Amino acid sequence: MKKIVICGGHLTPALALIEELEKQDIELIFYGRKRSTEGSSNLSAEYKAIEKLGINFVAITAGRLQRKFTKYTIPALLKIPVGFIQSFIGLTRVRPSLVVAFGSYLSLPVIFSAWLIGIKCITHEQSSILGLANKINAYFISKVYLSWQQTAKDLKSNKYEIIGNLARNTIFNKTAKDSKIQNFLKTDKKLIFVMGGNQGSHFLNKLIFESLPKLSRYSIIHQVGTTNYKGDLDHAKQIKKENYLAIDYLEGENFGAALNRADLVISRSGANTVWDLAILAKVAILIPLPISAEGEQQANAKILEKSGSAIILNQKDLDSGILIKKIEHVFNQLPKFQKNAQVFAKSLPKNASKIMANGINKLLS
Repeated sequence: MKKIVICGGHLTPALALIEELEKQDIELIFYGRKRSTEGSSNLSAEYKAIEKLGINFVAITAGRLQRKFTKYTIPALLKIPVGFIQSFIGLTRVRPSLVVAFGSYLSLPVIFSAWLIGIKCITHEQSSILGLANKINAYFISKVYLSWQQTAKDLKSNKYEIIGNLARNTIFNKTAKDSKIQNFLKTDKKLIFVMGGNQGSHFLNKLIFESLPKLSRYSIIHQVGTTNYKGDLDHAKQIKKENYLAIDYLEGENFGAALNRADLVISRSGANTVWDLAILAKVAILIPLPISAEGEQQANAKILEKSGSAIILNQKDLDSGILIKKIEHVFNQLPKFQKNAQVFAKSLPKNASKIMANGINKLLS
């Protein structure tokens, strides 16, 4: 049986590929982080998702260069050689036929170690700007799959293929598996879905908490994140309002149902989020993470802004008053935003998961 190692920090496209590969006679192994962030005792979203699928999860202690100095910055740097050693030893023992990466610092030690051993590697870039990890990975791999045409300009070789992003089938689901969530989605009010990623966004969470008193006209489902940073999750669960539902992390059918039902999404603009919004023709207010690598989130958000389906708000100048005004603005012109979103969705490439899976089969044959 062929063995494939999947690694990287972008869970959603990895899970989409796994859905395709599980149909075949292939053993899958996932290399990732067991804890959500440095210093957190909470299990990461990828660990919980992969364990639930019954796939072998190998936890690696990959170090990284943090974008701002914290008490974890030096320890994170010191972990860099640890991740390489763990990856090299693990890959030497398993000897997979292929390593498939999905970006982030977590993929670097695995890809480099695989290259040293002579194992074939490929990667997928979700963002409109090639991330630092994939810029480095590109020197050691056979092929780079891209979501967006504009990303190709960042590559110094022609070993790429534009296929779109990998989306899980569950994002098209319109019925939540969790009965509590499904009942909430039946609201007669306009629904706002707030999400700050798997780990959550303290800034977004705080902004929503402050805005809630003036958002009684809407129903709000709020993905707070798994880290409980500064007690955000604890605070959210203490809010007792009929029009508000807080969840740590929505996955699978629950995430798809919430996203499909939402009239407006308020979110960061990570690559996977932007793709899901685009492919489902959702209207959004995007608040790019200011410290994202090379302005990646700003560039992603501009794709939807240019399509006319979203507006971008600058975190530096943003408060609850501005957010509420922008929400009202979007709902006042909702049909226009929705039409633009639908036109853009039709222009996007489809079936990225199947295309990438077919490419993997060719490499394995």
